[in-house]
Amino acid sequence: MNTHDILAFAIAQEAIRRVATSSSPWNGLFSATSYITSSRTWPVPDFVIVDPTNALTIGAEFKPPQQSKREYLTGLGQAVAYTRDFHYGMLIVPTIADDGYPIASHVASVLAEPPFANAPVGLLTYDPATLSPMSPGFLESRFFVPRTGAPTSPAALDKSFFAKWREMGPEEMFLLLSYSYDEMRVSISAAGTIRDRAFNMLWNAIQAGTVHHWAGGTRNYQNSASNKVAVSKNYRNFLFHIGWTEADGRLTREGLEALHVGTLYASGSQPFVDSIASAVLLAGKHLILFNAILSFQDTIGTVPSEPDWLTQLEDYLEMKGLLKRNPARHAAAVALSSRAFLKAEKQLWKNLGLIIPRGSRVFHPGRGFIFDWSRITTLIQNAR
Repeated sequence: MNTHDILAFAIAQEAIRRVATSSSPWNGLFSATSYITSSRTWPVPDFVIVDPTNALTIGAEFKPPQQSKREYLTGLGQAVAYTRDFHYGMLIVPTIADDGYPIASHVASVLAEPPFANAPVGLLTYDPATLSPMSPGFLESRFFVPRTGAPTSPAALDKSFFAKWREMGPEEMFLLLSYSYDEMRVSISAAGTIRDRAFNMLWNAIQAGTVHHWAGGTRNYQNSASNKVAVSKNYRNFLFHIGWTEADGRLTREGLEALHVGTLYASGSQPFVDSIASAVLLAGKHLILFNAILSFQDTIGTVPSEPDWLTQLEDYLEMKGLLKRNPARHAAAVALSSRAFLKAEKQLWKNLGLIIPRGSRVFHPGRGFIFDWSRITTLIQNAR
């Protein structure tokens, strides 16, 4: 399992719990409306805490146990660098390094030096012998010095910590990767961004009737300006959120690797689908969501019907700080409309073989969701 992300988000949820319960010192700076999200533009913190009431953000760097002293000092540099893009940078380290050196005390002493005394950087420290997803305790070894100004270059933040998906199938993903790669080699003077030019090519192919959706039929979108804008937003954002493109559409190393797999084996092949699944789980942080859902299922006794179960799950995720509730979406979930909570994600997980279905559905009465942990574990191990 990707223990780094799981532990990082466990600590993030503990921080949100302390904020929500007005625990000191958090209550002196942050409001109970704070929640966890992601920023996928460089420098890419491990997680971001957003306080919408006070308009504050924290970019957090989590360093796992058993790393070298150099790795932890590198983390300090990352946390300091985050203050350009976020109101505060936060470093999370164990009390000791892999050789037993008291690295947390060392980092705290560095931040106590005069040049850093007023730096908007926080330090959380944990006991590496006891840290676990179920026991994410930490000490606020150095809390944030209140910042008066805004970050120089505010980061673009996602509305959700996990990658959102809408309809896009493997063939469409592969074609968009291919067109993006082609556009990367076009003169820099070409009009528009790489992502816009690449999507225009995909849209034209869709309108020509040569593109297929996940079920194998011809993809069909009405050729209107508003429809094109809506589809382009969903398609381009998904590849960005699973780490295959930059914000401007340029392919990342992972995107180039996925393009290579799709070129070798075809977009409908199992290797390419596995590439999508791995990216969704790791860079897309659906693995974190799966673990949160399992924790929720462990907290309830009798499993209600699916609509009530989804409502309770949404409540749980919001309480954990992993979700900022959208009232319109919540109402849709109750009404079982097309915007119901996790409706699209359930279809994605089924298509990728990450969840065990029950006929045409994935909800199991009396149990909830049953994820295919054998496949998930294999995908994560192969992605290393």
